[in-house]
Formats: sequence, C-alpha cells, structure tokens
Amino acid sequence: MRPAPLLFLLTLALPSLAQAADHEVIVGADGQNAYSPNQLTISAGDTVTFRQVGGFHNVSSSPGAVTAFRCGPNGCDGVGAGNGDPGGGTWQQTVAFPDAGTANYFCDVHGQSMSGTIVVNPVPVTLQSFDID
Repeated sequence: MRPAPLLFLLTLALPSLAQAADHEVIVGADGQNAYSPNQLTISAGDTVTFRQVGGFHNVSSSPGAVTAFRCGPNGCDGVGAGNGDPGGGTWQQTVAFPDAGTANYFCDVHGQSMSGTIVVNPVPVTLQSFDID
C-alpha cells in the first residue's frame, strides 16, 4: 500500500524581479542654486543621475549617508580618474544606491542653502509557496 503523499508548504522570501530604475535630479535649474527635485524617494538598487544645466555646482553626500558620493563635471571621487570638484557648464553623473537608508546631500559651493535628500527604501520581497508531493 502506498502512503498518501505529504503536502508541505514552503515559503521563500525572494527579491523583487523588478528592474532597477534611474531617477534624475536637475542641478541649477532655471539659474537657481537648487536641486530639482530636492526630495526623492527611490528603491535600493536604483540609480540617480545628477544633471547640471547651469551654474557652478557639485553634489556631495553628507557624513553618514547610506551611499557616499561627491560628483561634479570631472566625475565622482574615487571613480576612475574623476573628482567631484564643483564646476560650471553642463554635466551629468550617475550614482548607484544599493542599500536602504537616507542620503542627504549639498553643493560644496553653496552649503546647506543648496541641499537635498534621497530616501532609499528596501527592495520589497515577495512570498512564494510550493507544494511538494
């Protein structure tokens, strides 16, 4: 006699299969000493492209930021031969945010009067169940 099959329910936490998104922050829009938007909420794994359209600026993370960065027209500190010194003209640099947390940032030239915040939410997990016979 064959025993009845056993039913097991297994629940596994799997990372979301969604693609990472790229967000954009405009630096110096309309000739202002500002970032637009200056408040941004993203998911872990997303990237943010800082795109300067005018002025003399850079983007520097505050101490304790979930991701450290300092970017300007010549690149980002520690990435290749680049450095994050402020500069004029148009430029763009992309920063990856692999971990959840908060990153406050500012312009080295204008200090806290030109600042912003990126809130990085954890990647949501999905639950999946399996039946085993």
